[in-house]
Amino acid sequence: MIRPINLVPHKARLFRSLGDEGRLAVLETLVDGEQRVTDLALQTGQAQSTISTHLAALHAAGLITREQAGRHVNYRLAGPSVLALLDAGEAAVLATFADDFTCLNPCCNP
Repeated sequence: MIRPINLVPHKARLFRSLGDEGRLAVLETLVDGEQRVTDLALQTGQAQSTISTHLAALHAAGLITREQAGRHVNYRLAGPSVLALLDAGEAAVLATFADDFTCLNPCCNP
């Protein structure tokens, strides 16, 4: 497979966009399907103006797409590779910090 010569700037933009908790919360919400700004604001607890800023950064990084639907714009993950990236991040966190997420209640540890 032929690879572009300099992917570093694009990868850096991608990872910078994932490095913000608010933007990551927006991406995680979009895993469930396309959403409007107002829906994302309600589900993440962030202001609509903040959501719009996050969406612009995520779109610039190629992580989401947008589609005009009348007066509204719907946002969705750009493709299955974004979901795979989120899943890989979750697996890495759980592998590294599994003890932090272990339930110590008797119901989970008989």
